[in-house]
Amino acid sequence: MATPIPLPSRNERKAPKWDSQYEEQLPTFFEEFKTVAKDAAIDSDDVKMKKESLRYVDAKTMRFWRSLDTFEDNTKTWKDFKMEVLSNYPGAEQLPKTTTETLKKVVAKYTKSGVRDSQELAEYHREFATVAKSLTKHGILSGVQVAGYYVQVFPDSVRAQLNMRLQFQHTGKKKGEAYSLAELKSAVDFLLTDANTSLIDSLSIRGINATIGERSVHCVTDSGCSIVAMSDTACNAFGIAFDPGRTIPLQSANGETDWTLGVAKDVPFRFGEVLAFLQVHIVPSPAYDVLLGRPFEVLTQAHIRNFLSGDQHFTLTDPNSHKTVTIPTIPREPPRYCKGDSRERRK
Repeated sequence: MATPIPLPSRNERKAPKWDSQYEEQLPTFFEEFKTVAKDAAIDSDDVKMKKESLRYVDAKTMRFWRSLDTFEDNTKTWKDFKMEVLSNYPGAEQLPKTTTETLKKVVAKYTKSGVRDSQELAEYHREFATVAKSLTKHGILSGVQVAGYYVQVFPDSVRAQLNMRLQFQHTGKKKGEAYSLAELKSAVDFLLTDANTSLIDSLSIRGINATIGERSVHCVTDSGCSIVAMSDTACNAFGIAFDPGRTIPLQSANGETDWTLGVAKDVPFRFGEVLAFLQVHIVPSPAYDVLLGRPFEVLTQAHIRNFLSGDQHFTLTDPNSHKTVTIPTIPREPPRYCKGDSRERRK
């Protein structure tokens, strides 16, 4: 058993402190006192807890707390005493001064100035999280509502990319379950890997070209995604059959949930001399034709090499013939297949 540490004197740096002018800080004072009381091994002694708490308040407050019924009555617990004290300081139980309007002002501020790199994202995140945590703690906003506000500073094109990354990184999200602010920040930070790259252009996202049958398709690469996916329009264009009985939920940053349409089995993707048969989830109206996630890299034993110039090479191995090929990646291209008729977009 650890040796008890005596309670600190009032003037010691680690002593609990509370200024009665700031009622809202009283709960924090009680938490700090509980910590030092536990170190001193008196936290289970209600009488000592009540008595020793007085050493850290001013004389006027001390006289008042001593007059309380729960202090004088030794049958009353520390919890009873603390609740009676708090009931006499309305400010300690008030809701925070921050409101939904406060959060909207933060969003409006950064929507106007823009979030262009990781540094600006960090500044926005700190300011947003400070307000949002208070609002969720007091039940003013739900986690889903907070996430919806968080992503409003980014343009539609970026939110589509953000949703794509979130959906395939967190496929286990249940319907209505919010993404945490940490998950949202991590996903946006991925889009801002290059501090000199505009978030709107999002040139940090790269892809490679493959062929299915005799037709070419541009594939976005993302090691953080747990599946391989294809848009429904590309699926229609290639005439690929899929199993509609195997679907998974996809939740966007604002809490809305969609479902994949099914899984296409053993779709033959050719990358130069390498042929890979992939299990592909069919997704309605994403911002890509094909998304190559982690299963693709595992199957092809992909080695990824990055260069200071910003170039990137994928070295792939055919899982059957063991032939290898190195393919340079290129900046992400917009989807080639139109929603209306699934024809390849002309360049």
